[in-house]
Amino acid sequence: MSGVPARLTIAAAFCLTAAACSEEGDSEVAPAEVPTFEGTIELEVGRMDGEDPYLFSAIGDVVVDEGGRVIVADRQTSEIRVFEPDGDFAFLFGGPGEGPGEMTDPNGLQFGPDGELWVRESVRYSVFRLDSEGAEFLRVLRSLNPGYLGLIDPFTFDADGQLVAVGPVRDADDVSFEARLRLRHDGAVDTVIMADQERQRAGQRTERFSREGMRGVYYLHAPFGPRWIRAHANGGTWAEAVSTEYSINYHHPDGTVSVIEGPELQGPAPSPDERAGAERRMERERDRAGLRDHPFSIPDHKAPLARMFFDRSGRLWIEKTGEDGAETREADVYEGTTLAARYRWPSRIQYWPTPEIVDSALYGVTADSLGVQRVARVRFRVVN
Repeated sequence: MSGVPARLTIAAAFCLTAAACSEEGDSEVAPAEVPTFEGTIELEVGRMDGEDPYLFSAIGDVVVDEGGRVIVADRQTSEIRVFEPDGDFAFLFGGPGEGPGEMTDPNGLQFGPDGELWVRESVRYSVFRLDSEGAEFLRVLRSLNPGYLGLIDPFTFDADGQLVAVGPVRDADDVSFEARLRLRHDGAVDTVIMADQERQRAGQRTERFSREGMRGVYYLHAPFGPRWIRAHANGGTWAEAVSTEYSINYHHPDGTVSVIEGPELQGPAPSPDERAGAERRMERERDRAGLRDHPFSIPDHKAPLARMFFDRSGRLWIEKTGEDGAETREADVYEGTTLAARYRWPSRIQYWPTPEIVDSALYGVTADSLGVQRVARVRFRVVN
């Protein structure tokens, strides 16, 4: 693939609601009676001491290949480590550097439509072909938004197998928006803004400052308040919502939009520890911005939706906000816009990186009280 032009053209309308973007304005109310699956951790890979491949410093992402091997990006060592399905170390590749096959801060993994492994680094993508014994370096592609280092936003591939990266762009007025950047066959980039600024900045307030010759913006955040959440799948499907409303704009590959209207939910009340932490954060933000009062207050209930993500089969997982200290997380899982199941899994699985879900297994990251990271596999079984 060729390099990407540095100047991008924003060619998309804003979608405030699905009804505004869909010709039919269709929506579905999810049925309540669906199977529920419970997950338990059946395998953890990682140690506090011992052989180097099992010592993780900062896990950037986890994926699984067709043979069930677990592939882990370690950001600090700039290595990609491959483990057999039983957790035994197989091989590693990469390592720090700028040369072919070397990496800097690998923080995203994705299999392309032809089975090649794409590794997102700070300013580029490196592409490899894996076999039973190692990895062959194939090529490198410059990031679609090279002005931003250490990106952690996702990347996927559309129905034509073209790379779709997610990240910030700026319009003619120098306003930053999060967008989907699609690399076309001719090397040009199509840019789709995913929502207008008000929606993308839900639960945020900005205060401009100018001091000692420097200008900038301070961001103030509503504790437990609305957040703009989004998810992206291979094949061109994506979804976005605001966390205070169970109303999901579901974008189909052909550009049409449906609405997933879930039940009215009320998030749990913040715990005393959560309230105390929120008060400290608000005080720091207020002091940095030089304000007398913070523009937000602590609500009686947290926003009901925590996040969204797609599994490898293209199902949308809508995770609900849990109580502080809850032992499990729970998500409604949709096939298209139809509720298909509910899944619960141990809250020991961290929020980041986003879990990899293949068939009946979830792969994520755990950390113990000493901060030792491990890769975990959760196996699900139906309970009703």
